[in-house]
Amino acid sequence: MIYHTSVYHAAVFQCTTFLMVSDLMDIMMLPHPTKPPWRILPQRGINMSDNITYLFEENSFTDLTLYQFGREHCAPMLSCGPAKHNHYLLHYVLSGKGTFSSMGESFNVGTGQAFLIFPDNVTLYVADRADPWTYLWIEFDGLKVEHFLTDAGFSLKNPIYTSAAPSGTEELRDLLLSLLDNHENSLRLIGTMYLILETLIRTSSVYRPPRSRNLQEFYVHEAIMYIDRHYKEEITVNQLADWCGIDRSYFGKIFRDTILMNPQKYLIRYRMNIACGLLRDTSMPISQVASEVGYSNQMNFSRVFRKEMGLSPSEWKKRACLETRRLS
Repeated sequence: MIYHTSVYHAAVFQCTTFLMVSDLMDIMMLPHPTKPPWRILPQRGINMSDNITYLFEENSFTDLTLYQFGREHCAPMLSCGPAKHNHYLLHYVLSGKGTFSSMGESFNVGTGQAFLIFPDNVTLYVADRADPWTYLWIEFDGLKVEHFLTDAGFSLKNPIYTSAAPSGTEELRDLLLSLLDNHENSLRLIGTMYLILETLIRTSSVYRPPRSRNLQEFYVHEAIMYIDRHYKEEITVNQLADWCGIDRSYFGKIFRDTILMNPQKYLIRYRMNIACGLLRDTSMPISQVASEVGYSNQMNFSRVFRKEMGLSPSEWKKRACLETRRLS
């Protein structure tokens, strides 16, 4: 779970502050069982009836997870950026208009449209002077998110959603609003996120039906379930292919086509997700955490962890604990 203030959504903060705290954005933590799956972030100096932010504090989902979401009524010419974000951010415009800039291009975005911010991509968005936008926004990520967004027609060159029919944008709006209404139920929130992605895919004006891949997805699902049960053990691509009963090269191809990453990368991300939770929520020494996620050699684990998370395990744990105390 990522804990950070909604500095790019509150008018009382400068968007440059977001860059100062962006190094905290990779902190993913499993929740304490007694905590609710969400936390409200107060936004001082603005109308709470218009603007609200919820943090999602449940991190047991890997295919698709939600980090924070809310609603923002922007002042004229309020801008955010240029800035990078570590996860996907979707902004749906309820009313008004503004400009979204990415990859050297600018897009005019109005009521009923949405724009998508990709991870690690520098963006800038500005509310219109005469008719500033009010939008709903969600920050999310997951191992299968890129696949879903590609099916919806999103890309770095095409970050704008326009519905093929008015009914589509109304359906998307209602689903996004329901996140605010049902913020206390983590399963309902994740279920709604799947419905949002399905709606984006089905109603997009640039949607192209994907090729049938039912059997391929079955094999990939079997491999993922194997990883879920055996991630503490040594796992090779050959083992996964043998488990599915198919050729290794063919398995690697359909896994990449379906998940948009190779099996080794998926396994590493899965293990690092688990490791983050153990570092945050237990007092296990790093050597034991390494063993719990399938690494017999602590040095190898630390090297992989630093490459994925940008910090050593000990640095990550210290920062996570400090951030948790700050927010408690």
